[in-house]
Order: sequence, then C-alpha cells, then structure tokens
Amino acid sequence: MRSAGKILFMLLIALAFTFGSASVYAQSQPQSPADANGRATPTAADSATSSQSATPQTPPANSSGMVWVNTDTGVYHKPGTRYYGKTKHGKYMLEADALKAGYHAAGKTPSQ
Repeated sequence: MRSAGKILFMLLIALAFTFGSASVYAQSQPQSPADANGRATPTAADSATSSQSATPQTPPANSSGMVWVNTDTGVYHKPGTRYYGKTKHGKYMLEADALKAGYHAAGKTPSQ
C-alpha cells in the first residue's frame, strides 16, 4: 500500500509540472489573430500603443508642465494629484499638447 501512495504522489507531481509548464508556454506564445470570443485582436499600431500605456511608466526627468493623460477617459491629471501616473492606460505629455489633443483637466468638463 505504501508504494501505491508513492506512485500516486509522483503522478500528482508530474501532472503539476506538466500543467504548470503548459501555462508558461501558452503565455510566451504570440497572440492569435482572434481571441476566444472571435473578436479581432488589436493591430500592430494598437498593440504598440497599448503595451506602452499598459506598462508602468516613470515620470519624465524634466516633468515641468507635464501631465498624465488617461487615454481611456480623455482626462488629464496634474503632478501631485491622486491619479497622476496611476491610471491603467495613459501617457505623459505637455499640458498644452494635451489640450490641443482634446483632453481636459480632471474635475472639469470640456465645456468649462
């Protein structure tokens, strides 16, 4: 009976390594053209933009006049505010450029 327990234990360990390495392998593979729901994946330009904004960014060395633009909501945040550099999708840019691009300050609507 003791050897059956060892065999079962070894089998469980082997299964754990098999499934663990399969998930690592799946994560390292490039995305397919469509996801599981059949929706198209982003284009190369979209993925370059999303990978840039999805990764944490450090503020620029000379951050004078720089704001953090939340690209999902179209709102920008100034240094020292709660969401400066902390939203999931966004980028640093000059406040003047953010205004030219149509973004608006947090707490203000575009008509204000």
